[in-house]
Amino acid sequence: MKRYSSLILCALGAAAIGVSPAYADFEVTAPDGRRILLKDDKTWRYVEAESDQAAKKTDAAAASKDAKAASDDKEAKAGDKPKDTGEAVLHLAGKIPGNRICRFQLKLVNNLPYEIRSLVPEFAIYRPNGVVYDSQFSGFSFIKPGDSQMREVRFNGIACEDIARVQVGGGDRCEMGELDKFSPVKGECLARVRVVASDIVRFDK
Repeated sequence: MKRYSSLILCALGAAAIGVSPAYADFEVTAPDGRRILLKDDKTWRYVEAESDQAAKKTDAAAASKDAKAASDDKEAKAGDKPKDTGEAVLHLAGKIPGNRICRFQLKLVNNLPYEIRSLVPEFAIYRPNGVVYDSQFSGFSFIKPGDSQMREVRFNGIACEDIARVQVGGGDRCEMGELDKFSPVKGECLARVRVVASDIVRFDK
């Protein structure tokens, strides 16, 4: 360490010999190649260290700014699309138990940009052991954009507490948008309907 300090002092002394008094601060190169700033008050410091630190701070600030801009842009895009826009939303609105019968109330909200002229999903009920007990169809019709419609589906011979799941299926040959009962695509009608999970009973596609 003493040898290294002596080398730096020698470099500083050698540089000082040829420097004109007209210049207060100036740079010299140490034996190891690093640049040193000689100040008029007889102090010195490495130039690269401060430059590197400044560059790192600048890069970090730029990266932080870019990340914030990307985050703001993502949030702005997410905020451009209102929740549920561009889909129909099917809710299980209620359950009415009876004497070995069970009725479920269904609500379809049309958030599509066109009228749902006809949609007839199939509702299958499952026992707790995973076996399908029965299935019924219930149709929705002429729901204008922004409107909703209630329907009820009834299952006989089973109590509500014995039903573990209501599964939504079918729905083909619907009439909405460019789709009609002659459209050959299978599953496209129900693909435009989001089934909302329910606290009443398991409710899904």
